[in-house]
Amino acid sequence: MQFVPTLKRSLAALMLLAASVQVSAEPPNVLVSIKPLQLIAQGITDGVTDADVLLPPGSSPHRHSLKPSDARKLRGADVVFWVGPAMETFLPKMLNGTQKAISLMDVKGVQLLHTGESDHHGHHDHGAHDPHIWLSTDNARVIATEMSRVLTSLDATNKARYQANLERFLHCMDKTDERNLEKVRQSGNKPFFVFHNAYGYLQEQYGLPAAGYFTQNPEQQPGARHLVDLQGQLDKAGAVCIFREPQFHPAYIDRLTEGLSVTVGVLDPLGETVSPGPVSYAQFINQLVDNITSCTQHKPILKG
Repeated sequence: MQFVPTLKRSLAALMLLAASVQVSAEPPNVLVSIKPLQLIAQGITDGVTDADVLLPPGSSPHRHSLKPSDARKLRGADVVFWVGPAMETFLPKMLNGTQKAISLMDVKGVQLLHTGESDHHGHHDHGAHDPHIWLSTDNARVIATEMSRVLTSLDATNKARYQANLERFLHCMDKTDERNLEKVRQSGNKPFFVFHNAYGYLQEQYGLPAAGYFTQNPEQQPGARHLVDLQGQLDKAGAVCIFREPQFHPAYIDRLTEGLSVTVGVLDPLGETVSPGPVSYAQFINQLVDNITSCTQHKPILKG
């Protein structure tokens, strides 16, 4: 009788088929370049998978050096979300020719600020644009929508979940904007100084009156002329709030503020203290606005 071997072969074939279905049903391996993009992605992947992040805590996207472990993460990802070559200068060579990498500065609907200006412009040379696009909740809406679209194309099984997560994210952004506009209104809109020219999107989103910045490029010490101009601005501003960033510790800030009546705060544009979760991007933006409005409401102390 031959039915036993035939049955065994049939069972083996069914097991192989089940295994192949299980593999194909696995959610995509999502990789993002920096923490703020992880905070947005986690809102979309919630309940399906976790978005992994390339840069470790404390690293700057301006100066990160790729390690073998980074290369393995990039190879293993089904999709990579990054800002673009104006931000992650270490990535273009690794991503050259791959179709799985999405440059978010190129996504239709993302509004780009011209470097050093406060009005929006269309897409052209990235070198002329501020790459800190994630600091705009309007841009975050577009980014989240694009992430949902891409993930749905890779994982149609979880389409309904991605769509529901996106709707929750967009609703959360409306509440976030409402909260923070009120926070700024109550704070009295006092001007402040930031470490580097990274907050144009946040300023425009909520009408925050930044008076100046210490450096255009956090990797380089500002030129002598800019430091002299900045010293004059600080003297003229009188009692003012200035913000450092946890990734950088330049000594010239202490020299410039010596003898001045200032309050020193911290702004982290990479959100390193925020834990990824379904509403973590809103927490990140709220934290930035809270740090600005609470610092500008404090009575400055004389340094020196």
